[in-house]
Amino acid sequence: MSPEPRTRAASPVPITPPDVEGPRLRRRSAVWAGLFVPAALVAGLLVLGRENAARCLTHGDSCDGTPGFLYAAALAIAFAALVTVQGTSRPGLRRAACRTQIGAEGVFLVLLLTAFS
Repeated sequence: MSPEPRTRAASPVPITPPDVEGPRLRRRSAVWAGLFVPAALVAGLLVLGRENAARCLTHGDSCDGTPGFLYAAALAIAFAALVTVQGTSRPGLRRAACRTQIGAEGVFLVLLLTAFS
C-alpha cells in the first residue's frame, strides 16, 4: 500500500517573480548621476566661453539669466529621484523615478547652456 500524497494548502501571499529590472535600473541611474557631473562641468565651461558671460563677469553688463531657484529645483528633483530609484522596491515607481532623474538632469543642463544667452 502506497502512502497518499500530501497536498499543501495554497498560500494567501501571492508568489511574485524575482525583480530582474531592479538592479539594471539602479545601475543605470547611478551611471547617469556619475555622468551628470562631467557634463555639467563641460556645459559650464562652454557657457563661460561666451561673449555675454565674459562681459557680465568683467563689466557687470548683460547679466540677465535664469533665476537660480530653477537650477536648485532641477537639482533637488534629480537628487530625490536618484534616492528613490536606489531605495524603493516598487518596480513602477522605480521606472518613473529613473525617467524623472534623467529628465531633471537634462533640464538642468539645458538651463545651464542657456545661461547668459
